[in-house]
Amino acid sequence: MSSISNKEFHLRIEKTQKLLRDRSIQALFCTLGTNFQYLLNTKSKPLERLVLAIIKSNGTPHLICPAFELQNYIENTPLSQDDISIWEETEDPFLLVKKICIDNGIQDTNIAISPQTAFTVFSKIKSILPDAAFVDALPIMETVRIVKTDQEIEFIKKASHFSARGIEAAIDQLAIGITEKEASVLVEKEMSSLSGESSLFALVQFGANSSNPHGSPSNKKLKRDEVVLIDAGTSYKGYVGDITNTTVFGHPDERFLEVYNIVEGANHRARNAGSVGILPSQVDAAARDYIIKKGYGQYFTHRTGHGIGLDVHEAPYIIQTNLVPLSLKNTYTIEPGIYLPEKFGIRIEDDVVAKTNGCEQLSSPIRRYWEK
Repeated sequence: MSSISNKEFHLRIEKTQKLLRDRSIQALFCTLGTNFQYLLNTKSKPLERLVLAIIKSNGTPHLICPAFELQNYIENTPLSQDDISIWEETEDPFLLVKKICIDNGIQDTNIAISPQTAFTVFSKIKSILPDAAFVDALPIMETVRIVKTDQEIEFIKKASHFSARGIEAAIDQLAIGITEKEASVLVEKEMSSLSGESSLFALVQFGANSSNPHGSPSNKKLKRDEVVLIDAGTSYKGYVGDITNTTVFGHPDERFLEVYNIVEGANHRARNAGSVGILPSQVDAAARDYIIKKGYGQYFTHRTGHGIGLDVHEAPYIIQTNLVPLSLKNTYTIEPGIYLPEKFGIRIEDDVVAKTNGCEQLSSPIRRYWEK
């Protein structure tokens, strides 16, 4: 799946271990999910069988997995067989966790728990290690993942490009009478054919439905001159794209053009504001203040953007309360919107990367598609 080398995965582990040491935390317990994928190159959703990586603040990580999965983890992770312990179907894997912790002297220390760990799993870990102090690993994982490498940025750029082109290909196939659900399937098909990976989401909304910022596709049929809002994304090498394109199937009226111009202006202002060292709250303000000035502030009901990477939504969040300055190679979305209840909504979303002067757009969606 990944084109990232084992050397890079070892560097990621080392960065994580340094953060653990800086915080006087002796180990990180990481279950399946995107943090596991980031550290150990395995993209799997959590199942009922325990898979757990124990990453000590020093040394090689240790993996616990079902016996029948051993070969998969030998082949796909940067770990050797000596670094993996297995459990059989008839065994309690948490007793194995306890033994490994005792053997490594971490049964009564500070342990960080990956935020994607199920509560039932955490409860069992807590019961077998009653003397350990558990903390949330989210700040650690956000810190290590928030600055992307050049290779990660290239993967996100391709995912963003495929997402934009897939949306446009689907728009070209719209016809009177097609439903939002049918159009959503078109978008997913077009994105996947380009990226070679499954689509992640495809939200399609027609007419008044577009005034719901995160509405799901329905059986509503497309009519002539209706607004079409498509928010969709696919992945490439596991990294995601997230694009929203709003157009009109036919001819836009004056009110639509007025609102579109404002949202487009807000999008441009936020992108221009996104330099390294600038606060995400300032980027949000660049879009929000412009929309407020134009008299539509009450209709901009969500944040201006969010980070993208292995997750569709991750740090940095481009929101009024985020006072952590943008760093070089932060990747995130810019997606201001105006939503007029029972009329229409417009959102323009781009994927960008923070640069020294402004930010770089990672793809070039065709805007004002009704003019094409």
